[in-house]
Amino acid sequence: MMSNFETELMVSWLKDHGLRILVILLASFVSYRLLGIFTRFVSRQIQSVDDVEDSVLDKRTATIFRAIKSTGLVVIVVTALLMILTELGVEITPVLASVGVVGLALGLGAQTLVQDMISGLFILLENQYGLGETVTINGLTGTVERMTLRATIIRDLYGAIHIIPNGGIRIVCNKSRDWSRAIVDVGITYDEDVDLSLQALRDIGELSANEELIAAMLLELPTVTGIEGLDDWAVRLRLMVKTLPGQQWEVQRYWRRQIRIQFEEKGLDLAFPRQDVMVLQPGS
Repeated sequence: MMSNFETELMVSWLKDHGLRILVILLASFVSYRLLGIFTRFVSRQIQSVDDVEDSVLDKRTATIFRAIKSTGLVVIVVTALLMILTELGVEITPVLASVGVVGLALGLGAQTLVQDMISGLFILLENQYGLGETVTINGLTGTVERMTLRATIIRDLYGAIHIIPNGGIRIVCNKSRDWSRAIVDVGITYDEDVDLSLQALRDIGELSANEELIAAMLLELPTVTGIEGLDDWAVRLRLMVKTLPGQQWEVQRYWRRQIRIQFEEKGLDLAFPRQDVMVLQPGS
């Protein structure tokens, strides 16, 4: 049982420090909400500069402001925690000093974190890639779903999430920037008519340029380059075109279907790997 004096002390502490802690928590919550409103407002204003939906500017703006929001959340939480510790009677000066000593002791390990954040900052400033773009990083290919100053999160074709520290990124292959190129190689047998096969590919290119859905993805007329290789079992022909960013796969799928249909209708055989086995009879 608490005495009247202890009860009065608790009530007095709650009125003074408890109220301040509540104000700190409310202020932190309001600050985070205002940060979210501010970032959304500014990003929308920047994105409204052009009339193109989901443009490069839109993606870069979304990427940068998400990083700003996540960094702002860390600053708000740390500041609120230090203020609450002060209200609880904890001297934050020794705490900060001890943090400095620990930070110095762990400096070698912290270099990785600092490297990740610096690399992430340059990735954002140089606009190497953004949200929604298809990239290959460290041999992993996927769509960028989230970016922070510390790491890049991509989702691959099978739905798996890969978290890649920015400090470990050395080479980035961006497959969705400005424009892409659809390329389909076709192998025909050495017995087939090359000129007829090339004309069949030209017809498929013209067909795709006249197909409304596919034509909307093209930035130029498809080109048949000719014979690209004389392989062991096939004469390799090539059809290619410049497309909108990230649309090359859809165009390639359409071409492969048309090649299978058109070549069969024209009686042209597609090549496939094979081996010739010669059996020698004894005495032959």
